[in-house]
Amino acid sequence: MLVRLARRAGRVSIAVFVSVTLTAVVTLVLTTFALYFYQVERAQRWEQLHKTLANSADELAAAVALPAWNFDETQIVTIMKSGLSNRDLYASAVEPVASNQPFILTRNEQAQLVSAARLPDNPELLSARRPIVAGGQNIGNITVYASPAVLIEQLRQRLYTIIGMIFVLDVTLVLSLYLLLWQLILKPLTTIERYAANVKAGQNPGALPPRDWFFGELKTLYASIRDMVRLMDSRYVAMHESEERLQIASGAAAIGIWDWNMVTGEMVWDELMHRLYDIVGKPPAVPLELWRSMLHPDDAIPTQEALRQALEGIGEYDVEFRIIWKDGSVHHIKGDAMIFRDADGKPSRMVGVNYEITASKMAEQELRRHRIHLEDLVAERTNALSVAVRQAQAANQAKSVFLANMSHELRTPLNSVIGFSRLMADSKNMLPEEKRNLAIIHRSGQHLLTLINDILELSKIEAGRAVLQTEVVNLDDMLQEVMDMVSMRAGQTGVELELDGAGLPGGARVDGTKLRQVLLNLMSNAVKFTGQGKVTLRVRGAMRRGPDAGTCELAFAVIDNGPGISIEDQERIFEPFIQAEGPGAKDGTGLGLTISREFVQLMGGALTVQSAPGAGATFQFAVTVQVADSEQVDGVDEVAALEPQQRGRRILVADDNADGCALLESLLKPMGFEVALVGDGAQALAMVDVWRPDLVFMDWRMPALDGLSATRQIRANRDGPQPRIVMLTASAFAEERQEALSAGADDFMRKPVEQDSLYLLLEQQLGLQFVRRHHSHAARPPLPPLSRADLAQLAPELREALKTALQELNLARVAALLAPLPAQLAGVVERIEHMIQLHQYPQLCLLLDQAGEQLAARQG
Repeated sequence: MLVRLARRAGRVSIAVFVSVTLTAVVTLVLTTFALYFYQVERAQRWEQLHKTLANSADELAAAVALPAWNFDETQIVTIMKSGLSNRDLYASAVEPVASNQPFILTRNEQAQLVSAARLPDNPELLSARRPIVAGGQNIGNITVYASPAVLIEQLRQRLYTIIGMIFVLDVTLVLSLYLLLWQLILKPLTTIERYAANVKAGQNPGALPPRDWFFGELKTLYASIRDMVRLMDSRYVAMHESEERLQIASGAAAIGIWDWNMVTGEMVWDELMHRLYDIVGKPPAVPLELWRSMLHPDDAIPTQEALRQALEGIGEYDVEFRIIWKDGSVHHIKGDAMIFRDADGKPSRMVGVNYEITASKMAEQELRRHRIHLEDLVAERTNALSVAVRQAQAANQAKSVFLANMSHELRTPLNSVIGFSRLMADSKNMLPEEKRNLAIIHRSGQHLLTLINDILELSKIEAGRAVLQTEVVNLDDMLQEVMDMVSMRAGQTGVELELDGAGLPGGARVDGTKLRQVLLNLMSNAVKFTGQGKVTLRVRGAMRRGPDAGTCELAFAVIDNGPGISIEDQERIFEPFIQAEGPGAKDGTGLGLTISREFVQLMGGALTVQSAPGAGATFQFAVTVQVADSEQVDGVDEVAALEPQQRGRRILVADDNADGCALLESLLKPMGFEVALVGDGAQALAMVDVWRPDLVFMDWRMPALDGLSATRQIRANRDGPQPRIVMLTASAFAEERQEALSAGADDFMRKPVEQDSLYLLLEQQLGLQFVRRHHSHAARPPLPPLSRADLAQLAPELREALKTALQELNLARVAALLAPLPAQLAGVVERIEHMIQLHQYPQLCLLLDQAGEQLAARQG
């Protein structure tokens, strides 16, 4: 019953439903308001009736007081008639105290006032009783009666009027609303309904709905239905085309499609499935049984197990198997399927595809055979490569041994050449010519040491042994030092140097040696290839903020306006032993840029070049450094001597090279040390037992017994003396330091021996304190290089006298010759004195000669 009612309610027009519902709501609202106002009016009318009754009783009581006192019957009746003039009043009765007979007036059926013998007994009448007072005495009572019949009739008529108005309003509203809904909603909806029914029935596909008045949501619905039909048409066409393409593709790819209904047990194969299984026409047996019968015996169990697991939801049905045709041929099949399940999770349908992969399997087997053959070839080549690697490692080891030996053999004599030439330069008993020759020897030794260091440095870089040794460096001093070191050659060739620095911190923690070498290599190359022009060393510092606070990015650029570098050479110049074409190209080893690039990479930067033929070149790189306190690098201390109470310490030098022994003796004895010299390790062991030195400088390579073996024997004899042992070597490889320390040495020092490093090591190992003279690094602006044109301003006699004094190394004579020069030549004098401070005597003499030749050529 409820279902039928619901179905009937579903067939009711929406207009009727909305109209009835809205009418019911409006009727309920209007009825509520009408009843409310009706009750308010009824209460007011009843209240007004009671009030009229009470007022009339009060007025009559006051009016009949005097006639009742005088027993004036006529006057009493007249007053009572006057008081009942209001038709709502029905009757009145005056009851004097002195009389047993009351005066009673009432209305008859014609609404006329007549006298009555008794009081009204109608219970619906309303009454009001008042005392009659005269002269302060109660002389009687008066009662006034009112009938509510008229009021009730009026209220009933009013209620009927309200009900009629509500009914008329409801009918008008329902009709108006229904007409409005029909015109604006029902009619358009009916139009759309008929169109949808036609589309559903396949009539006029693609036609637009009939035009009608559509407003608001119906307009949106109209547009949506129109778009939906258009989309359905396009999708239908696309689906049809896709179906055709799928059929063509599946046919071209030989993909067979099957559909298995597990509820009915029916399985449907398409035509391609029959082709894949070489079946003509409909098979007599069920396709599933036929499929199982054609499975290869080796694949039957795994394939059916995969099918079972897929149906149970354990895995996916994605298998490869073989089938056997009637002619006995074996074919490889790939199968994929999707399973559909019912509400209980049980499989109800399975749709899948089969396609043949026999060709790919054959190709895979062929490829596997080729791969096995290739692996055999690779194994053979790998064995050959392993032999080559071992040979390369042996060659590399041989190179390392060769470099170690060459380092020792070359640096050992250089130790004497450089050390003694520096000592002899301070002698006051040498002739000027001897000092000039000595300066040439010292420079040649330094140049030879630079070339050897370049080759050894490249070897360490290639071996991965290069490491950073950071220290606190005064950047301004280091940059000025680089400018000073290249100023002589720049002055000889007429190249102008410029140092452009900005934003640099006072001190920075960086590998000063490597950074100085990089800048010196770049500046030397720029001066060498520029010929005549200008070379600028530009440095910019940028302080980091945030998490990198306390660091500074230093950007270096060496800029020249020389002949430039071709595109081809820009890649080659960073290769070892390669130099670009140009003036001065044959001067050097061709390793400077290679080492510079590796050092910059080691510091975390990248060295690049920008150049073009005829447009100069710019070499630039940037590194990030830790900012250090400038006070840490403010000046240097030069060792003068030992404290008097610390003199007399014994030092044993064990070195088979007599020159090396003599050099150390020359450096140590003047400071207050007692020095003994031996030539091999065996003698060193004997001297340690007999002389008991405080420290032993032990050379690594010595005849009879080398330094390592001698050190081990000293440390093994725990009952004997245990001096501090410092291993000396001319080798350049850093790993030898660890080997020496493992043998028992306390420290490690390379040759050539640097005086400052030597004295610092002695302080650390023996707890000594040297007396030092402090030399501050006063910051001064870079000086331009001295040129021939500057010296041409001097008189010929003065130039000749300066040259003679320089050749004699008579610096006092030079100062005396420069003192009288005028103020306009102060810059020239300052640059001459700067070159003398750098011991650039031969270069200054050469410039003096070139200035004279230039002046003579102009006069000629």
